[in-house]
Amino acid sequence: MRLIKFLVPVVLTALLGFNAYAQDKKVEFGIMAGYGYTMPKLKDSRSIKNPAINSSNLNGFHAGPVLKFNFSEQVGLQTGLLYNYFSGVDLLSSSALKKTGVWNQNRIKLTAFDLPLKIMYSMPLADEFYLQIFAGPNFNYSINKVTDYEAYSDNKLNVNLSKKGTNIYQAPSDFNSLDFQMGAGIGVQFMGLFLRGGYDWGILNRTTLDNAKLRSNDLKVSVGYTF
Repeated sequence: MRLIKFLVPVVLTALLGFNAYAQDKKVEFGIMAGYGYTMPKLKDSRSIKNPAINSSNLNGFHAGPVLKFNFSEQVGLQTGLLYNYFSGVDLLSSSALKKTGVWNQNRIKLTAFDLPLKIMYSMPLADEFYLQIFAGPNFNYSINKVTDYEAYSDNKLNVNLSKKGTNIYQAPSDFNSLDFQMGAGIGVQFMGLFLRGGYDWGILNRTTLDNAKLRSNDLKVSVGYTF
């Protein structure tokens, strides 16, 4: 948490002050958005699994400003501040039962921020066209993760039988908001427009529960533009 409080102001200050250097391309400012897929990896050897740990894969999107410091024409450091939103559904009833219009499910929603620090190598393929390879750490900070229980009758949500979940990161919590990831990716850039794909492996255990380990891996496919 202290690390995030330190790094976020540094990135925001850099984003606001990039104009002084942008003229000669020492610093490039841009925006990025795209598809995200988070994959929690759970090892749970508890005899009584209470509280339950949700480890469902979730789909979503990310968006935010990016900043690239160019050390040379081909090597640079990219950072930024990305907002992430993920969601998914776990069906608790059989598919056959769902066809009758009566079923139960869990709906999971997750919001988080990413602060990447990626070393990027740009290989020129043609005039203003580059192949880009990048690798480095990513700091992920989860703000909210909620699992809502939903009961359906006649294909309609039964609010009387359904139950809203609580944020697992709300104190006191058995889960860690901060994650440190290491990742790599590849992409192409033509002039200011770029397309990239990357994968980050979670390093830290996201739960404080005994005999349980929870790590999160993330996949991102992004499009963006740098000025």
